[in-house]
Amino acid sequence: MSGHGRACPSLRARGSGQRRVSQETRGVLHERIDGRASRGGQGAGVTRVLVVSPHPDDESIGCGGTLRRHVVRGDDVHVIHLTSGEQGGDGRPPHETARIRETEAEAAAAVLGLTQFEFWRQPDGAIRATKHLVEQLRGSIERFRPRIIYVTHAREMHPDHRAAVRLVRQSLSGLRSQTRAPRVLTFEVWTPMQDMDEIVDISPYIETKMQAIRAHRSQCDIMRFDDAALGLARYRGEMHLWPGGDYAEIFCELRPRS
Repeated sequence: MSGHGRACPSLRARGSGQRRVSQETRGVLHERIDGRASRGGQGAGVTRVLVVSPHPDDESIGCGGTLRRHVVRGDDVHVIHLTSGEQGGDGRPPHETARIRETEAEAAAAVLGLTQFEFWRQPDGAIRATKHLVEQLRGSIERFRPRIIYVTHAREMHPDHRAAVRLVRQSLSGLRSQTRAPRVLTFEVWTPMQDMDEIVDISPYIETKMQAIRAHRSQCDIMRFDDAALGLARYRGEMHLWPGGDYAEIFCELRPRS
């Protein structure tokens, strides 16, 4: 890593007593999140997935393991980075930070196997669900027609993260009638969630997730996001995948307002 060169710790190998989620339980946990119908019904095949990431690195920290799982299964994953994270430079000029962070996001995407991503270059720290931005995202949703959208959850402490989920909610309002409304699953980055609707076993992909997070080198040099994400995934796995996997990501569904 750049800067002071802090080495991110490697994962500790686990012994033969490692637990695994049963295939039956695994199917229940993932059937809905994959967007595939059970028993060979409609919906089998490729799932289109859209990720709305407030900053480069949020996608890796919050749902990197799940995104890798989608890629391995052959799903079509597209990532929108709303900002380029130019305010996260720890004294570095914003334009230089933006360039570095976009390059790091491309490296993280390569680790996860993501080939479709774009940078909307909204102002870091000042995302607003303006009419123009809402219409821009709505247009992307209507063109791509995702079955699942991932975005940061509504109670995140970072204002950009809260703005991102507002943007998604408003963009889904007014979709053309022929566009099927996607399922929206929110993830945690800065603020752990208290509620969850989906628990995904990312044990087979934890090393890849960590490599993707560490690809955002400028941010791991400032804060130990890698250590924090590993600890949270381990906690989720131990507490919410019992008696199965070791690492998990959780999601809370964003439901339409009544």
